[in-house]
Amino acid sequence: MDIFKGENKAKREKTRLSDNILVIKNRLTKIPDRVTKIETYPTALKKGTVPLTRENIETTFKKFLTEHKKVFGVESKNLKLITAKNIDNKWYVKYGQYYKGIPVYDTTISLESSEDGQVSTYAANYQPDIDVPTEPKISLEEAVAAAKKTYAKKDAKKLEHKEETLLIYPENLEDSVTYHLAWKFLLAGEQPEPELEQYFIVDAMDGRIIRSYTARFPGAWVKGTVLGEIYPENPTDATSTMPIRNASVKIANSGNTTTDQSGHYARYVSWWWNFFSPKNVKFTLEGPYVRVQNHDGSNYVITRNCNTAQPCNLTWTATDRDHINVFYHMNLYHDWLQNELGYSWVNLDGTSRFNARVNGNFSNAYAGDPLSFGNDPFARSSDVIYHECTHNILYHEYGNWIGWPESHSEAYAMDEGFSDYFSCSFTNESRHGEGYTSNPRDLQNTRQYPGRESYNIEGHSGGMIIGGAAWDLRQRLVRNHGNAGARIADELILKAHQILSTYPRKYYFSDPHESNFLSALYRAADIDNNLLNGFPFFNDIQHAFHNHALLQVILNTGDSFDFSTNTVGRYTGGDLYYYQGKFWANNLHQRGVCSLGNIGNVDLATVTIPSSGYTHQGVNAVKDHTYVSKAQEGEAGSHIAFRVHAISADKSKVTLRYFYRFNPSWYVANLRTKEIHKLDCHWASLMADHNRSYCKNLTEAAKLIKEKGYNGCYYCLPRYDTDKLSLAKVIQNLDQDLKS
Repeated sequence: MDIFKGENKAKREKTRLSDNILVIKNRLTKIPDRVTKIETYPTALKKGTVPLTRENIETTFKKFLTEHKKVFGVESKNLKLITAKNIDNKWYVKYGQYYKGIPVYDTTISLESSEDGQVSTYAANYQPDIDVPTEPKISLEEAVAAAKKTYAKKDAKKLEHKEETLLIYPENLEDSVTYHLAWKFLLAGEQPEPELEQYFIVDAMDGRIIRSYTARFPGAWVKGTVLGEIYPENPTDATSTMPIRNASVKIANSGNTTTDQSGHYARYVSWWWNFFSPKNVKFTLEGPYVRVQNHDGSNYVITRNCNTAQPCNLTWTATDRDHINVFYHMNLYHDWLQNELGYSWVNLDGTSRFNARVNGNFSNAYAGDPLSFGNDPFARSSDVIYHECTHNILYHEYGNWIGWPESHSEAYAMDEGFSDYFSCSFTNESRHGEGYTSNPRDLQNTRQYPGRESYNIEGHSGGMIIGGAAWDLRQRLVRNHGNAGARIADELILKAHQILSTYPRKYYFSDPHESNFLSALYRAADIDNNLLNGFPFFNDIQHAFHNHALLQVILNTGDSFDFSTNTVGRYTGGDLYYYQGKFWANNLHQRGVCSLGNIGNVDLATVTIPSSGYTHQGVNAVKDHTYVSKAQEGEAGSHIAFRVHAISADKSKVTLRYFYRFNPSWYVANLRTKEIHKLDCHWASLMADHNRSYCKNLTEAAKLIKEKGYNGCYYCLPRYDTDKLSLAKVIQNLDQDLKS
């Protein structure tokens, strides 16, 4: 495993929040969007002596925001806690903004802290200086009537409003933000019709429709076995008869039971049960995790007259195959997520059951509640079923779709790309949709990210870029760790989404000025709440993102950048900074930059790293020129190759593509190879206890090796832990890696 090793920073007392913080302010609101390197405790915790708990977390951090109001520009009295997630011993806290008791649309403040409450980062899209009426002139009924006028009359008659709320809607203009008191509601019929259902946001003062978007984005025993004819993977496959898991079986006058993974069920009944007439057993496509119905909402039910003398079996057959295919694959996917990733899904309504309806009169499939599957190919494709389920999973994590309804945004591409990714990872096949379409999406691709400023790609196509990077990461980890590598990738990516979901909207692939997936992925891989001292899989992540040109950054004049943590600052911090058309490295810990000139499109991963010619005092930024920066102090032996992709006419901003030229030779630098045998027994005992507790074992190993003085070897462990090799074999593998 390749690990980036950074500097161990010495901790010190902070007397003021502003000592070392890095602040990025919003262009329109002029208050901070991002504040990093905070490293300060809320006063209420008395520098870590008072424990941070779920009970006091909301008030503790609101007081912290009040204490530092001059820096953050936030009125904490306007905030209400949305979520507080403890992920890998770090707190990720998310507040929503209110104005005079009315929620402000999609506005979030988030804080990241250690488990004992030391705040490290702040991110927000807070809306200051709101000044709008709070009493609507347009009633909800008038707003609904205006929205219905956008439909054909025959369709409008079917629709009723649901999920109505009064909110403050910020509308971003070119140079300002306008606020509206607005009604938000859903128009939907009694029966699901995904192609009609829409959300509307209507100005509550003048009745103008501000925006609308599609809502969907899914004694004795009575015993037996439930089977079903299903399509193993694609609609064109020959059907197979498979056990049906997690299905409810209702025994008349005796309650319900559920089938196991082999399709078996059993229910103990009293000795007189056989005297009932009829002795009905009802089989439905409903269970604790999935319910599948006809498109009109009616249940698909089969009733059998059974007895305790012989098994009461059922095989769902061709007449109901679409229904059973959806039920089978949804349960299969649920159990894989739970068993392999430890993840139990939650539906949009807060229950543990996803609902689905089948055989709608449309050629598509939709996520939501219920998930809706149109004509045959969509209900018969396992890829489509897993994809739509993943949309619902991500919806739960984010409290909304990641990017929809912004259909050409990077965030919506993540909706689609990661729904493809988890579907493909489950099937262990990079193509999505083969069998129901002649042009399946393939995550094993070389699609390139064009950059934020020129990004305008429809979500499914854009999803192949970020999904392709995720697939590349997965395949690299499979090559390094065997089949276990696929699960490592899945866990990292799922955890990254859980982390990213605590950050404010909008979401981007890798833009460090915004909430972005790359930074969340780094944090998901981090093992000690300190990105600067290194974390597993750094080189794998770099290569995967580099393959799709996702390692890009736009630097405004005065921005500093740390390439290894994807962090932007102002002048100080990081590996270099950009100022008035030049790259500088004359601040604390920065070590120098040099220009290679225009060497064409040589891959940044293979550019020759010069041993001299570095300067601190400014190197001109020229379009298409390639540069090398030494990494900041503490990252000796590592360099960053980067290329100027674009530069504005006034030189106020520059777009870079980069690759961190990780040099792995240092992670055996401190190893005393002649004493390797002394660690063999310790290695064996640690690996025998591996049982998926990755961080726990790594922590134990680190402590042991540091005590023994084998500091360099600490960084060997993550790369090879799943192999359960002796330390001597690890060194042999490392030597082979270095030679290659």
